[in-house]
Amino acid sequence: MSRKKRNYIPKKPTNPILIQKRLDELEIQVTLHGKNIDAIGKSHDTHITMLSNFARHDIKNSVQSMDSILGANTLEELTPKHLESLKLNLKIIRETIDNFSKLVPYSERDHFNFEQLITAVELLNRENFYLNKIKLIKEIPEGDYNFNLPFQSVLQMINNIIINATKAFDESIKDRKIKISLDYDNEHFSIKIFDNASKIPFPKIDSIFEYGKSSTGGSGIGLFHARYLCNLYNGNISAIELTEDPIYSKYFLINLPIIK
Repeated sequence: MSRKKRNYIPKKPTNPILIQKRLDELEIQVTLHGKNIDAIGKSHDTHITMLSNFARHDIKNSVQSMDSILGANTLEELTPKHLESLKLNLKIIRETIDNFSKLVPYSERDHFNFEQLITAVELLNRENFYLNKIKLIKEIPEGDYNFNLPFQSVLQMINNIIINATKAFDESIKDRKIKISLDYDNEHFSIKIFDNASKIPFPKIDSIFEYGKSSTGGSGIGLFHARYLCNLYNGNISAIELTEDPIYSKYFLINLPIIK
């Protein structure tokens, strides 16, 4: 039997220019993913360090106080005042463990209110604020406004900005302030984080969110990660300098969608 003749279809020639263009695009994507992974890892490292400091500070002080009472007195020498002190320190340890459980990464809660968020910020930065003599001012509107977003992600957005603001205070600034406020409309929550630290020293203010860009001698990863998280949840973040405000030098604005 004779074979049927098939129409010859020539192979489409490859275009090296298009292939190189595609390779360049893939390389950019790989680099960006690598930066995101670095930012997430660094942010989690910082968060875990702050958690450790938070738990260690309260528990260590309470244990030392209890140890001094029990080590310096026999059972017969313990007074009602000693017992009250022991009870108080046990209460502090219980509260510290309870608060610690609320701050661990990968929280399963996908909804929370603004007051819970600010409480977590305060707990994480309590020692930081104390050592750097920073006053935290909170403007929490009346009512129960729930975020239907992962708690840990929003906490890290704000905390990365708080850490950046803390590093921006120089020795000449004595009355140090950070203010957090919330506003909202039918579509978005708007979180503003003010500070009276040094201004952003870059001609293009928005460049502070670029990977590796830092005005405080840091890694330049924290704000990059904050923007990455905002974009992940269809929000946005920007930095705004204040020229006529007598108290604050700048603020960071986080807009997040209200998910019904």
